[in-house]
Amino acid sequence: MLGSSVNRLGVTNTNQFNPSVLFAQGEEGAWYDPSDLSSMFQADQTTPAVQGQAVGKILDKSGNGHHLVQTNSDKCPILRVDDLGNFCLDFTTDDGMRSTDDFLFADNSVTDMSLFAGCRKESTGINQTIMELSNNLGSQKGCFRILCTSGELWRVIQKGGYGDGETAVANTLQSSSVGTPNRSVLSSIASITAPSHSFKRNGAVVNSNTGSLGTGTFGNHVLNVGARSNGLSANLDGKIYGIIVRGALTDADTRIKVDKYLGFKSGVSI
Repeated sequence: MLGSSVNRLGVTNTNQFNPSVLFAQGEEGAWYDPSDLSSMFQADQTTPAVQGQAVGKILDKSGNGHHLVQTNSDKCPILRVDDLGNFCLDFTTDDGMRSTDDFLFADNSVTDMSLFAGCRKESTGINQTIMELSNNLGSQKGCFRILCTSGELWRVIQKGGYGDGETAVANTLQSSSVGTPNRSVLSSIASITAPSHSFKRNGAVVNSNTGSLGTGTFGNHVLNVGARSNGLSANLDGKIYGIIVRGALTDADTRIKVDKYLGFKSGVSI
C-alpha cells in the first residue's frame, strides 16, 4: 500500500500519503526518515544501523542524493526507540550531521521553500538546532534555520539574498514558550518572490506574515541537522523523527498531510 511503513514497534502507518510525491516533479530538497532502518548506517557508513548504536549516515529518500553523514564517531546520533515506541535519531549536545554536498537551490532558481520536522527537545537554556541550510545563517545568504531558543521558543528563519548584488532579509517567526521536554511537528513555508512566511506547530498556525525575505534566490549550501556546522555548536539535546526540505511551495491540503505524516512518526496528534 502506498505510504505504508512501520514507524514504531508493531504499528503500521496506513496513511495513504507518501512524501515521495513532494519530489515527483524533480523538486530540489531532501527527505530523511529514521523509521526506515534500511536508510541508515553505523559510524563506518557501510554497516546497517542497529537500535542503540551510533548512526553515521542516513540516506536522502527524495531521490536527490543529499545524504546526511557524520564521520566523527563521537558526534554521531544514536538510533533509538523512544518512550512512545517511535524510531528516532537521539542527539546530545556533542552530536550533529551534515549533507554530503550542497543543495543546489540557486542553480535551480528556487525562490520558494517548504520545511517540515518532527522533533523533541529535552533540555533548556541553550539554542538547539533542528536544521540549518549553511554553516551559519547570520553570515550567509539564501539560508534557513529551525531551532529552539534558550528561552524555549520554537523559531524559524527563512532568508533570501543569494546572488551577486541581491539583498538578504531574515524573516523570523517564533512560538510562545513551550517548556521542556517538548515534542512538536514544525512546518514553515516561505516565498521570496511573493513575500510571505507561515509557521505552524502541530498543525496549528503559530504566526505568519507577508514580510520580505529579500531578493534573489535560496542558496547552494550544505544542510546541517542537529547542530550548526557539522556538530560544532548550538547542538540539539533531543530527538529527530523526520525531516523534509522542499524547494517549492506546498499547498494547504498537502501541508496538512505532511504534518499528519510526521505527527504519526513522532507521536504527535494532529
